[in-house]
Amino acid sequence: MADAPTDTRISSDAWQLRGLTRSLPGRLRLEVDVLSFVDDDGDLLFRAPLSEVRQVVFPWYYFGGGCKCSINGVRYRLSFVRPNGAEDALDRMAARVGEAGAVYAQVAGKFVDIGTGRAAGKAWRAALSPTSRR
Repeated sequence: MADAPTDTRISSDAWQLRGLTRSLPGRLRLEVDVLSFVDDDGDLLFRAPLSEVRQVVFPWYYFGGGCKCSINGVRYRLSFVRPNGAEDALDRMAARVGEAGAVYAQVAGKFVDIGTGRAAGKAWRAALSPTSRR
């Protein structure tokens, strides 16, 4: 008998980590047993039934703020904490304006990012755990 779909719905900002220095910002979603990632340009990176998501691990060196998984034989590395090299609206604005306080805001924002990303990682670990798939 097939597992009944869960009503788990979770969505958070995430970055697909590419190589050592590149990342792709987007939104990771789990809705009615379907996991998807849409980048900031609206392009769909992947969409797969949860039953096809394999090898989900939350490595210790991501400090609870990221995971790795395989979908259709493709390995993805995802971070819920904005990577240091990733741009966001504050970074782009500060580069244009040259605001001195932007450095402080960026450092303070990083601490908020870490807390938010670790909380998202905890929620994703619970949602993607094998026991939640039953």
